[in-house]
Amino acid sequence: MTAETKFNKDGYTHRTNLYDHQLAGKADYGGSLNFSAYRQGRDRQYLGVNGRNYYAKPWGNDSSNVQAVLNGPAYWKRVYYRENIAARFAEEDAQAAAKKRLRDEAEANMSGSPGSSGGGMRKSQSDPGLAPIEPVKDNYAHIKETMKPYVEKQGKPRIRAMQPGERFTFFNTLGNKYHMKAGGKNMAWNVSTETHRSSKNELNWILSNYFRTDTQAILNGAGGDESMNH
Repeated sequence: MTAETKFNKDGYTHRTNLYDHQLAGKADYGGSLNFSAYRQGRDRQYLGVNGRNYYAKPWGNDSSNVQAVLNGPAYWKRVYYRENIAARFAEEDAQAAAKKRLRDEAEANMSGSPGSSGGGMRKSQSDPGLAPIEPVKDNYAHIKETMKPYVEKQGKPRIRAMQPGERFTFFNTLGNKYHMKAGGKNMAWNVSTETHRSSKNELNWILSNYFRTDTQAILNGAGGDESMNH
């Protein structure tokens, strides 16, 4: 395999995994998803998972300790999206037990051993008669509940809630660019709303808000809460 072929193959694999991860995040958190924090909160080194081994503490190149010191807001967003490892292990154990039960039943049926069900139909894993998986408590549940308003609002573009059918413009997204506070007074430049022309960088930023994983939250004015941006 040539280097170029391997590069393209690996790139496709990474893109596909990233896309699948984004779909899972959107399914769990909808239009308020912070995908960067979600990915960090699911990182196996941060969670302490290495293959089938669970260290219960970060390992390898995990950056959470440094992030907690240098970038507190991003760290707590990572904690909010942290996966419930105990629930994952419980689900994996239940699935493994179900597969083993089905495998043992199949072997017993083939060998005709006493007590086997013969040619009867096997129960599916969704059979209501099978014991359901007990929900596993998330030890971070209280922290996540407390941090939810902060995670969903802090650091987002300070755009007010849009009305139905209203589109992003310079004045409803970057209008405060020409406002400033000085000497205890709010000062504003006399900008012509009719003749204003946005720069290329301004247009790129305005349009980028339509392509975020949390666009729905932006449209609903999630970033407009000033108490979350101090």
